[in-house]
Amino acid sequence: MNNIADLKIDKYQLKALAKNLHTLLKVRNISEYDLSQALNMPVMTVRRLVSGETEDPRISTLKTIADYLNVSIDSLMENHNLSAISLMNKNIPHFVPILDWKAITDIQSINDIDLRLWKEWYPIAIPSQTLSKTTFALESRPSMQPRFPMGTLFIIDPHETPNDRDVVLIKMTQDGTLSLRELIIDSPKWQLQPIIYGSESLFYNKIEHSIMGVIIFTIFSARKDLAIK
Repeated sequence: MNNIADLKIDKYQLKALAKNLHTLLKVRNISEYDLSQALNMPVMTVRRLVSGETEDPRISTLKTIADYLNVSIDSLMENHNLSAISLMNKNIPHFVPILDWKAITDIQSINDIDLRLWKEWYPIAIPSQTLSKTTFALESRPSMQPRFPMGTLFIIDPHETPNDRDVVLIKMTQDGTLSLRELIIDSPKWQLQPIIYGSESLFYNKIEHSIMGVIIFTIFSARKDLAIK
C-alpha cells in the first residue's frame, strides 16, 4: 500500500473508494444501514464513505469495512474497472494494531480495546487466514537491545498455541508486569528463559503467569513512518 499517513488520500482515491463500496454493497445485496448495524458504526459514516463525502476516513474504519467485505484496503481505493468477483478474490493484506506496553498491561485481552478508534496499524504481507483477528504488534523496549534493535516490531497472536522454543508475552498476575520470555518445555515443567541479559529464569505456572500471546514473527528495526495512522 502507498504511504497514506493520517489517511490524507487524494480526490481520485476517494472517488474510487466510493465507487467500489457502492458496487460491493450492491453485489452483496447489503444496504448502508445493514452494514452500519453489522459493524456497529453510525449509518452516516457508511453513507458518507459510499457517497464520497468523507475526505479523511480513518484507517480503522476502512479496515473494519474491508475485513467485513473480505477485500483489501488497497482494492477499495484502486481506480479500475471494478470486477467485484476479482476484487473479492484479491490477496488481502492483514493490518494489525500497534499497541503500546501500557495498553497491554491494563487489559486481559485485546478484545477489551475498542480498535475502531485505534490510530496506529501495520500491514502484514502474508495470507490473512494465517493470523487470528486478535493479532497485534508491540514495539521493542530499549532494554531489549542488542538482541532486538530499537524499532523492532513483535507480531503477537493470542490464539497461537505455545510450542517449545517459542518467544511468548507473559503477564505476571500479581502486578501486571509484562515480559517477553523464551519458552522451554521440559515436561512436565515449562521454563521461561529471559531475553534480557541479567534477568532471572522463571518456571511457568497458571497462578502466577498468564500467556498473552506467542510471537509468530519479528520485524527487525521496523520504521515507525511505515505504520499506517
